[in-house]
Amino acid sequence: ANSALKAGQTTTVTITFTEPVSGLDVSDFVVPNGSLSAPTANADRTVWTSTFTPTATPNVNDATNTIDLKLTGVTDDARNPGVGSVSSANYTVDTRPADTTGPTTATIALANSALTAGQTTTVTITFTEPVSGLDVGDFVVPNGSLSTPAANADRTVWTSTFTPTATPNVNDATNT
Repeated sequence: ANSALKAGQTTTVTITFTEPVSGLDVSDFVVPNGSLSAPTANADRTVWTSTFTPTATPNVNDATNTIDLKLTGVTDDARNPGVGSVSSANYTVDTRPADTTGPTTATIALANSALTAGQTTTVTITFTEPVSGLDVGDFVVPNGSLSTPAANADRTVWTSTFTPTATPNVNDATNT
C-alpha cells in the first residue's frame, strides 16, 4: 500500500491470485530488509494480506528491495502446487530521524575584515541546513549596516554587503 516508508511505519501487502489457494505462509516469502506478518485470506482465498515491517537499516533503497513470493508453497483447490515466483515493485525505507529543531549552527565570514572609510565587504553566512526568513533584523551590527541578505539556490549560504559607519578608528571587541 505504501512503497516509500519512514522509520517505524508499516504497510499492508496485498497478494492477489487468479484462483483460490491454500497454504500461503510467511515461509513462502523472501523479504530483504523487513518482515511480514502471517498472511490472511479473504473468504474466497484469492486475496491475501499481510503487514510489512521494515528493518531499521538506514536508507534502504536499492534494486533488491522487493518482496518475493515462491509460488511453490501454495496449492489450488485441485491440490496443484504453484509454479515459479513473483516479485513486488521496489520499496524504500527512510530511517533518517525527523528534523524537529531549527538550525543551531552557522558561520559568518567577511571577505575583508580590515576596512578603511568608504569601503564595503561581502559577508557570507553559511548554515548547516536550508533556512528561510533571514533578514537584516536578525543581525546586531555595531558600527555599520548590512544589506538585505540573499540566499543561494539551496538556502544554506546567504550573502550581504557590510558598510561600516564613518566613525574614525573603530577597532574594538564589539566589532563582530
